[in-house]
Amino acid sequence: MDKLSRTAPAPGRTESSPARGRAWPGWLLPAGLLLVLVFLTANVLAHGPMVTLDEHIRQTVQGWAHAGGWRWLADGPHAPAQLITDLAPVAVPVLAVVAVVLAIRRHTVRPLLVAAIGVVLLLVTVIPAKIIIGRPGPGTTSLAPGSWGYFPSGHTSTACVCYSIAVLLLTAGWPGWGRRAALAGLAAVWLLVGAALVWCDYHWASDVLAGWALSALIVWLALRIPQALRLRIPYLR
Repeated sequence: MDKLSRTAPAPGRTESSPARGRAWPGWLLPAGLLLVLVFLTANVLAHGPMVTLDEHIRQTVQGWAHAGGWRWLADGPHAPAQLITDLAPVAVPVLAVVAVVLAIRRHTVRPLLVAAIGVVLLLVTVIPAKIIIGRPGPGTTSLAPGSWGYFPSGHTSTACVCYSIAVLLLTAGWPGWGRRAALAGLAAVWLLVGAALVWCDYHWASDVLAGWALSALIVWLALRIPQALRLRIPYLR
């Protein structure tokens, strides 16, 4: 009787039912990110509700930023928020160094390929989108001659894509706790860069949201394109 009770299926489950739920379809994440980008872009082009929300967010955030107790966060080139925004310009060199070091240590060109795909996808998406959409920045009604526009945020996309790929490449094979800690730090970088850009009045909030969505999509593609191509290159493994 004891043996039967230990092997009997739990109430409400049959022996053939899986212990875990089915995995999410692989296309669901990129499809969701693409929908977010389409929604935000359509709102910017049509001057939709998100544009009005952007104005309210800017008014609120700038009220805080110029208050006496908070001005130190962005007042001066070495203020914390300003330094956080400076993470973007050095992101590409950081990724390049990480990819080269890992390629040498692991005897594979895969880190170089993943990094190159990420940077190329950044260039062919962010810059054309900025030029085509031509959104003025906060506090302005038109673009200055020669400006690319502000949507999506290039600083956000560059920082998030490059640091994400660098961290994911570095932590491949790490124990679970170490990888989780690195990913938590990476999430903090995403949040801080986006918040700093809005706080310093460099970008609208929806510029940052679009940058986050685009970054996640680019990282997803950069990690999967080498697998999808099925390249038969010995050093790619």
